[in-house]
Amino acid sequence: MKSRDIVLVAVLLAAGTVLQYCLSWLNTPIIPDVITAFYCLSIILFWPKVNEALGIGIIGGALSMMIPGSILPPANLVSGIVGACCCFYCYELVRDKSNLAPLVSTTSATLVSGVTFVVIVTVVMFGTIRATYSTFAGFVLAFLPLIVITALLNAVIIQALTIVMGKVRAQI
Repeated sequence: MKSRDIVLVAVLLAAGTVLQYCLSWLNTPIIPDVITAFYCLSIILFWPKVNEALGIGIIGGALSMMIPGSILPPANLVSGIVGACCCFYCYELVRDKSNLAPLVSTTSATLVSGVTFVVIVTVVMFGTIRATYSTFAGFVLAFLPLIVITALLNAVIIQALTIVMGKVRAQI
């Protein structure tokens, strides 16, 4: 990637971090992960190599770890990496086949990232989950709607931003 692209990726990740920080004030058990949306936008706009997409995921996950309110901050690092790789490969598969490639890629990445986060939390904090939620199904039912809603919102926002940013980027 060009240094200009790296700066723009940093700006997008910073914007996502600020937005996610503001969402952390909602005090929900899981914070809607908008950083995922912004690293997806970076991957979609700049078509990085796989190792660069991995780096974007690592940075996105590290930024998510710093947002207060996460029940297990290190899980964000893993879910960020998995989500970025998912976005990269999904976008590679559909970018030439559909104008909805950003929507599909972002939805997939957010769902995979969210499910990865929940799986890690489940493995690491199973005792706490059992004490807080009466059943494992109760835990999943608390998190699943938020993950799906976040995936859909991220996807719609990134589909729209991809169109706008693509036009702006062509002007630069």
